[in-house]
Amino acid sequence: MASKRIRHRVEHTRNKHSRAVFRDGTIVIRLAKNLTRMEQEEHISDLLRRMTRQILEDEQMKLIDPFRPLLEGSESLTVRTATGKAYHFTLRAGEKTRARRNSRGWTVTISPHIRRRALHAFLWDLLSSAEERRVRMLVHEVNDLQYCFPLRKIRLKFASSQWGSCSPKKIIMLNSALLFVPPSVLKYVIVHELAHLKHCNHSKTYWNTVGKGMPRYKMAREILKEYRLPSI
Repeated sequence: MASKRIRHRVEHTRNKHSRAVFRDGTIVIRLAKNLTRMEQEEHISDLLRRMTRQILEDEQMKLIDPFRPLLEGSESLTVRTATGKAYHFTLRAGEKTRARRNSRGWTVTISPHIRRRALHAFLWDLLSSAEERRVRMLVHEVNDLQYCFPLRKIRLKFASSQWGSCSPKKIIMLNSALLFVPPSVLKYVIVHELAHLKHCNHSKTYWNTVGKGMPRYKMAREILKEYRLPSI
């Protein structure tokens, strides 16, 4: 594992703390200000070692990155969710970024000024809009059957750092990437967030509430750990 070399570069910043990020195949080490030469070398060595280990561990996981071919130059792509539903995306150049829905999916016109990150988010938004009603109905079905908790709103959107969330205003967010995991795993995340409507922690009582909604949730939780999210 330690023998694999990954490209890296060092940036000097005015931040109080050093950190590292992995972007476009390169580890970027951002050094804090006012470090001595020896401290810089220690920070670089430590961050490079830890980030390399994390990258190698991530490579063993299943990356949910359905739009990668379009971001790398492909003009068309069919994306298939875990339920078997297929959506076809066709990209073409234009003056303004917009999408036109058709029977198979979308024709997406791409502005020459759009950035890769913005295009990635735009494609996820299209998919989320198509699947949100189904997922919303599924959340209500699970809640009505198991809990009957008061619930204000359900949102389906892509996030690069979390599978779901539950706000104090009783708004549940589910990550659109869950469209590509087994149905049992999606249900686990739904139950996980619904349980937070009653318990805003991860106490034993909270997990008992999760178990009420899904007795075999631990199996689904372990499967979820096999997946990772792409950066956007």
